[in-house]
Amino acid sequence: METPGKPKTKLDRLDIRILAAIAARGRQTMTELSKSVGLSVSPCTARLERLESDQYIAGYHADIDVERLADLSLYYVTVAITPYSAETARKIEALIAESPYIVYADALFGAHDYLLCVYARSTQHYYEIVQPLVDLHADCETWPVSRRIVRPQIHRLVAQLKREFG
Repeated sequence: METPGKPKTKLDRLDIRILAAIAARGRQTMTELSKSVGLSVSPCTARLERLESDQYIAGYHADIDVERLADLSLYYVTVAITPYSAETARKIEALIAESPYIVYADALFGAHDYLLCVYARSTQHYYEIVQPLVDLHADCETWPVSRRIVRPQIHRLVAQLKREFG
C-alpha cells in the first residue's frame, strides 16, 4: 500500500547522482547534467522529470542573502499554544503562512508546537510580526541569531547520501 505524499518509485544510484548534481549546482543545462552523471540527455531528462513528479525535487531556487540584501536579522522562535486547541492551531498556521517574514516553520511534538525562522528589520519589527500569534495566546520564545555558521547547504547532505548509496 502506498503512503499518501510518498514517492511511487525507489531511487537507484543514477537517481542519487542526479539529485546530488542538481543540489550542488541547480543552474546547469541538461547536457551538463547528463555528462556529470554519466547518462545521455534523453534518459537523464526522463529521470529528472520522474524525480520532479515524484516530488524528490521540491523546487529550484537561488540562495539569496536576504540579511545583506535588506539589512534583516534572523530570529528562531518556538511557539507553544496555551491552552492548545485545534482551532487556535489552524489560526496560528494561517498567520504563519501569511507572513512573508516567517520564512520557515515546522510543527513539533513536545512542549513546543512550532519552530519558526523569522526575519525582521529591528526588534520592534520582530514584535509586530509575532504580535498576532501572542494575541492568540501563543507563548513565543525567541533566540536572535548572533551570526550564521553554516547557511542552508542541502547539497552537502545529498552528497553524503550519494556516498552512502554507492
